Amino acid sequence: MSNKPLKKHGGAMAMNASRWRVALLVALPTFLLYVYICIVPMVSSVANSVYDWNGYGPKTFIGLDNYVNIFKDPLFWEAFRNDIVIVLFKEIIIVTLAVLFAVAMTNAKLHKKEVGFFRFLFYIPNILSVILISMVWKYFFESLDTVIKTQNGLWVDHPMPLIIFIASWAGIGYYMIVLISAIKNIPKETFEAAEMDGATQFRQLWSITIPEILPQIRYVIVMVLSGSLAVNMNLILPLTGGQNHTMVMGLYVYSYGTGQLNMVGYAYAAAVVLMVISFVLSLTVNLYLKRKED
Repeated sequence: MSNKPLKKHGGAMAMNASRWRVALLVALPTFLLYVYICIVPMVSSVANSVYDWNGYGPKTFIGLDNYVNIFKDPLFWEAFRNDIVIVLFKEIIIVTLAVLFAVAMTNAKLHKKEVGFFRFLFYIPNILSVILISMVWKYFFESLDTVIKTQNGLWVDHPMPLIIFIASWAGIGYYMIVLISAIKNIPKETFEAAEMDGATQFRQLWSITIPEILPQIRYVIVMVLSGSLAVNMNLILPLTGGQNHTMVMGLYVYSYGTGQLNMVGYAYAAAVVLMVISFVLSLTVNLYLKRKED
């Protein structure tokens, strides 16, 4: 009688050990790849940011001088301000339209084929290259300039509103699908009971839908924030190249790391500053929204 528990216990231990081996076999390559792609470049950036270096010749240790010069540079603060403005308006536009489109796709009396078509239509920007999107829109607005005969061209007169519009348009489709999945998980009986009580569509949206999908809305807000500060450059570089007061932090890093400036150590320091700003803002917003949600 006393041997049975020991066998059972030994079998459980062997099963747990087998699971750990399988988990380690599956997770270890992914973890090593993550370290190589993400952790090593971050450590390398921090290490190289304290040198005066052009990327090829000898390195000269200068301590925190690169960071001091960054925070003294008015162009960096202009880039920071532009990034914050773009992200702020992207948050408002993307979250609002993604919620409204998701509600329309789930609650409107549309056939499945119509819903599938609209979902594909909204998602198209997410499967296209950012460079391609920027070039298409640039061609469109340049053609529009010739029609309405603006004095300097739309990119010169109103660059930031157009950049915000394109950046928001390109991000709505993915987050709309995320919110559609969340809305479909809300029990239909909840909406039916609300209709029986005389609740309007707006009342159902405000009192049922939005409270139920708040975790997904928080996810959208944090993802838009964390995914914008470093990649706004990919949209702006083909459009304006940072001219006409459209410099952003990612483009600031790129401009010092390549081209005639070729101040690689300084560019590494700017990249570290960008990484820290992005991490702190994302973490702060996430914690704040989580506390409000709770």
